[in-house]
Amino acid sequence: EADYIGLHLAADACYDPRAAKRVFARMREDEMSSSDGNATKSSVTPPEFMSTHPSYDTRLSNFDDWMPDAMTKYNADGGMKCQRIREEMKQARKLAALEASRREQQQRQYVV
Repeated sequence: EADYIGLHLAADACYDPRAAKRVFARMREDEMSSSDGNATKSSVTPPEFMSTHPSYDTRLSNFDDWMPDAMTKYNADGGMKCQRIREEMKQARKLAALEASRREQQQRQYVV
C-alpha cells in the first residue's frame, strides 16, 4: 500500500513515476551484490513471506500494474501543471545560484 500511495504522491508532485521502477530495480541489484561480490539473493534477503516488505520482484511487478493510473495523474491536464512547476523550479534554481554568487563575491571583498 505504501508503494502505491508513494507512486501516486510522486506523480501528483510532478515526479516522473517511472523513476520508481528504476530506483527499486537498482536497489535490487545493489542488494544482490555485496562488497566482496560473493553474496547471493538467498543469503541477503529472507523469503518474502518472512519479510516485513514485499520482495523487489513483487514491487517491480506492482509498479507495472499501477503505472497506467500514475501516468494518467502525472500527465493530467496535458502535463501543464508539471510543466509550470518545472519552470518555476528552474527559475528558483537560477535565483538561488545568483544569490550564492553574490554571497561569494561579498565574502571575497571582506577577505581582500
